[in-house]
Amino acid sequence: MPQQDLQEHRICKLEEDVKTLYAKMNGFAVTSAELNTKLDSVLLTLGELKESIKSVQDRPSKMWDKFLFAILTALGTGIGTAILVFLK
Repeated sequence: MPQQDLQEHRICKLEEDVKTLYAKMNGFAVTSAELNTKLDSVLLTLGELKESIKSVQDRPSKMWDKFLFAILTALGTGIGTAILVFLK
């Protein structure tokens, strides 16, 4: 009889250990899911920051393009006016 009591005690202890392990694994799964959600959020924010930085970097080149177009238009208008005055 003492052998059976010893085995029952060991089985109860193992059942408690298994329940504890399952609880820890469940907690790990929840923590992992939360971490994945936060990581996705960080990656999304990083993508938005990259787009924002790219638009800020592209702004000076767009301004130079507009500036050069304005200069070329002014030169073209001046040359065109000079030709019309010369022909008149």
